[in-house]
Amino acid sequence: MSQKALRSPQYINVTAAAGSLSTELAISIGGTLRYTLIKNTTAGSNVVFEYAELARDYFTTSFNGLYTIQELSITLALSSYTGANGTGTKSLISSTNVKGVDGFGTFMEGANPAIPFPSRTAPAWLVCSQASNGYSQIFVPTGVAGKAPYMKGQGDDYQLTYEDYTITEVEIGGEGDITQVLKINRVDCTKYGQGTKFTFVNKFGMLQDIYFFLKNVKRLNRTTESFQRNIINTTGAVTYDVNDAAKKHFNTEGTQSNTFNSGYYPEAANCMFEELLLSNYVWMTRPSTSGAGEEVVPVMVKSSDLVYKTSLNEKLVEYTVEFEDAFDYINNVR
Repeated sequence: MSQKALRSPQYINVTAAAGSLSTELAISIGGTLRYTLIKNTTAGSNVVFEYAELARDYFTTSFNGLYTIQELSITLALSSYTGANGTGTKSLISSTNVKGVDGFGTFMEGANPAIPFPSRTAPAWLVCSQASNGYSQIFVPTGVAGKAPYMKGQGDDYQLTYEDYTITEVEIGGEGDITQVLKINRVDCTKYGQGTKFTFVNKFGMLQDIYFFLKNVKRLNRTTESFQRNIINTTGAVTYDVNDAAKKHFNTEGTQSNTFNSGYYPEAANCMFEELLLSNYVWMTRPSTSGAGEEVVPVMVKSSDLVYKTSLNEKLVEYTVEFEDAFDYINNVR
């Protein structure tokens, strides 16, 4: 079963049979019929349906430190009717099973993008950056373990998975079901601890980690309204209390944001920052605000543009990105 990138349009088409006046597409997700689309047709015409935008409504993307596969099982059933508007005798044309992920293809990768895209062949590591020797690569602090996304299988029978790497490994894969090699570049960032980990849904619809190794600056942004109130005491002589505020704030909210410096990356890692900027889901792992250990919080990439850096222009490639908490600092969840 192929994995379709549902952030990009996905089309299914069929030639209307002789005697059919309408064609139906029934979309089932997770075994439950969710949508029924009907188009009036004429025999011999090409009938086209787009289903990705509807199917994406059923993603429940989340991350709490556990790396799970974000995937939908979709059945596309095409049928024809002898009458217009889905009336008359119904005949099943075809039934197709696909898997959908919350990924996207680029314009240059063409229509109906499917993982792992035309630029590479499966099985494959589902990270964009490749080393000069053709190996896929990631960048991780010294002494840190983690997971990397991978697609294994043959033909169209592919399975998405995450492969563990230990605190000492600098290379994994190349054996068994994991046929390709992933190079783990270890970065020493002891000046700033072990850096800050961000986890995002990449263009392949998989959770991927990216580390910002250098300094960060934390900010609190306040939004508020104010009003002028009457503090005159009209009981007896007209007076007012000088300790009573004539102007007051209300609807005060606060949002925390952080500006992080990535540290030095090779030019080949530019695509990681591109996918981070384009991701709809990003989480930051930070020291717990309620005790020991760490906590995972949803954030939004506040920076809205990315100037691609090259070793020719900048010598050393590094990025500064601003992230904003995806919630208000004052609890206002109702």
